[in-house]
Amino acid sequence: MQKKQFGLTLEEAETIGIKALGFLSNDPDLLGRFLALSGLDPSSLRDVASEPSFLAAILDFLLSDDSLVLAFASNMTLAPEDVVTAKLRLDPMSMATTGAL
Repeated sequence: MQKKQFGLTLEEAETIGIKALGFLSNDPDLLGRFLALSGLDPSSLRDVASEPSFLAAILDFLLSDDSLVLAFASNMTLAPEDVVTAKLRLDPMSMATTGAL
């Protein structure tokens, strides 16, 4: 059994990240914006899709826009706070840069 940290296991946080990738993939404009900001191209998505840091970047992208994170959370029947928690679980060092420590 994985130890829960930040209220989620790593597997639960990864599941939210993968759902976020699916959410972005359903909107070509939104996915294009994410890819442009990340510097990735569509052909490299499959290579990095399971990396926790990539999933954290997707969640960070969603969290940068209140309406976007609210739409995602609503669509996935999650609380917006779950998206924040998943991002922190996937990238615990982000707390150091956001002042959450």
